[in-house]
Amino acid sequence: MKKLIALVAVLMGFASVSNAALMLEPYLGYEMGTTKNADGKYNGTQLGARVGYASPVMVWVAADYTMGISGTIDPDSFPSTDAKRSTLYGVVGVDLPILLRGWVGTTLMNDVKTDNSKLKGSATKIGFGFTGLPFVSLNFEYINEKFDKSDDISLNPNFENNSYVLSVSLPLEF
Repeated sequence: MKKLIALVAVLMGFASVSNAALMLEPYLGYEMGTTKNADGKYNGTQLGARVGYASPVMVWVAADYTMGISGTIDPDSFPSTDAKRSTLYGVVGVDLPILLRGWVGTTLMNDVKTDNSKLKGSATKIGFGFTGLPFVSLNFEYINEKFDKSDDISLNPNFENNSYVLSVSLPLEF
């Protein structure tokens, strides 16, 4: 909750900057990952959006919500299971004048629901985008996740996932 309050305070601070713009960026992506501790794979289609403020000096701050439309966790030692992601990040980024952009983020909420459990944990991500096409950004993200709870029961050791996300987004400023 403290992270959410801090994010709102930062967003409101950027709102008072002269010529700041409201940023809205819906995206569609595909995540491909590998799980540790239960060697296997995580794959899934994502739908999400970043909402925040872009300052006049190329820097932007946003809340980034990702919803898994479909996904599968396929550990080598267990049967595969359907998985649906629900993740909220606080993100800070920069739009460079050379048709590139970059961002880093940390989770405010990270849940993955499977057929028989719900994993909760934290994640960080780093992303890059190419904005050379009209209205569209082609993006690549690396996500490192550590799940420490399953159905509110602590996991020891933590369940870890490293993922790559390829996405297309529509960055808009108002």
